[in-house]
Amino acid sequence: MKILFILPEYYPHSGGGISTYYQQYIRALQPYCDEIKVIVGSGYVQSKDIFDHEGVIVEYLKPELYNYYLDKFTLYDLLPDFKRDLASAWAIWHQANQANGFDVVECTDFSLGFIPWVINHTKPVVTRLHGSTGQISLHELSLPADLTTTFYQQAELTLLPKCDLLISHSAANAEFWNQLIDNNKVIVSYPVYEHNNQPLPLPDREDHGLVTARIQRWKGPVTLCEVYNTLTIKPTIKWYGRDMLYTSQQSTSDYLKQQFPNVWGKYIIPHKDVTNTTISRFQQKAKFGIVPSTWDMFNFSVLEFMAAGTPVICSDGAGASELIEHRKNGFVYPAADQDALAGCINTLNNMSAVDYESMCNAATETIKQKLAAKIIIPANLLFYKDIICQFVASPSNHYFDSLYKPAEQHYNIAAVLNKQPLKKLTAYYIKRLKLKLLSKK
Repeated sequence: MKILFILPEYYPHSGGGISTYYQQYIRALQPYCDEIKVIVGSGYVQSKDIFDHEGVIVEYLKPELYNYYLDKFTLYDLLPDFKRDLASAWAIWHQANQANGFDVVECTDFSLGFIPWVINHTKPVVTRLHGSTGQISLHELSLPADLTTTFYQQAELTLLPKCDLLISHSAANAEFWNQLIDNNKVIVSYPVYEHNNQPLPLPDREDHGLVTARIQRWKGPVTLCEVYNTLTIKPTIKWYGRDMLYTSQQSTSDYLKQQFPNVWGKYIIPHKDVTNTTISRFQQKAKFGIVPSTWDMFNFSVLEFMAAGTPVICSDGAGASELIEHRKNGFVYPAADQDALAGCINTLNNMSAVDYESMCNAATETIKQKLAAKIIIPANLLFYKDIICQFVASPSNHYFDSLYKPAEQHYNIAAVLNKQPLKKLTAYYIKRLKLKLLSKK
C-alpha cells in the first residue's frame, strides 16, 4: 500500500497536535506500507525543503507554486486567510501530481487541504478531524465576528462529507460532526502514542503544577485564574505556551494580568514556548499537570502527562479526557464547574505518596493498553483497504468548480467596494490611516 499524507504541519515544526499525532502514527504505520510520502503546507507554511525523515520523504509546499495558485483565487481577495488556504491546497495537489502512483490520500480538516482531492475525486480520500478552522472559530468568542469564518464553515460542511472516510481520535468530536453531517459518517480511532517513561517518585518531583498550551481563551486560563481566586492554598503553576490575542487589541496574557493581578504572574506564571524535548522533561518532573480547556478537540498534553507518569487534572471539554478514570489514573471535572476543579487541585495536592504513585502507574498503563501501535495500526490498515476496495471515482460539478477551483479570470475588488457607502469607506480610511501613523511612532 502506498499512502500520500497532505498535512498543514509536520517535522521539524513539531510543536502542534497535528505534527505530534502524525510523527507517532506514520512511524508506526511505515513497516506495513510500500511507500509513505508527506507533503506539508498551508496558507502560512511554504518552503523549498525536501528531506528524508525516518525513512519517509517529507516535502514542503514550494513557495513559487503557492504564489502561482494564489493569483488564481482573486475571487476571495476580501477573505485573505480563506484565499491563502485554498491556494495552498491546490498548489499541493499540483505538486503531488494528483497523487499519481499512490493508493490513498490522507488529509486533515484544518486549513482545507482536503478540498482538491474531493472535487477532483480520482483517489480514495481519508480526512482526519483534528479540529477544523471553522470549528475552532466557534470557540474564539472574544475576537470580532469575521466573514471568513462563514466561508470556512460552509466549505467544511459541504465538502467533508464527500471524503471516503472521516476519522476522529475523540469520541466527543466524532459526535459533534455526526450531528452536523451524515450520521455515523465519522468513526473514532485513538492516536498511536508510545513512550517508555518510568514515573518519578513524589520526593523527586518539583513542587508545582504545569500547563503546556497556548495562552488562549478556550485553553482555559480565565477559568483557572477564577478558581485560584477562591483557593486557600495556591500551589504554583507554570504555564508554557505562545501568547495569543484575547481581543484584536490585547493579548490574553495582558488581559489576565489586568483582570487577575493577584494570580496571573504571581501563582500562575507564564513562560514562553520551549522545545518539545524540554517540555517532556518538565512534564516528567512536575508534581501535576492541568488541562483546563473549556473546549479542545483532543489535547495531546493529556497524553504527554499520562505517558510521563504525571497525574493530570483535565476538563471534560478536552476530548482526551475520555481516557481518564477519575481518581484512578488522573482527575476529570466538568468544564463549567469551577468548584470541581478547585476540589481536584486540593485533593491532588494532599494525596499520600502511595496513592500518588498508584495514580502515576495507572496513567502510564492506560497509554500502553489503549494507544499502542499493535492495537491502533491494524484497525487503520483495515480502514484503508476497505475504502480502496470500495472506491468509485466521482466527477465534480459546476457549483463546486465555481466556488473552490482555481480560475484564470481575475476579479476586481473595486466591484465590491464600489457598492459600499462612501461615508463608511471614508471613515474606515481615516481610522486605518491613524492606526498606521501611530504604529510608526
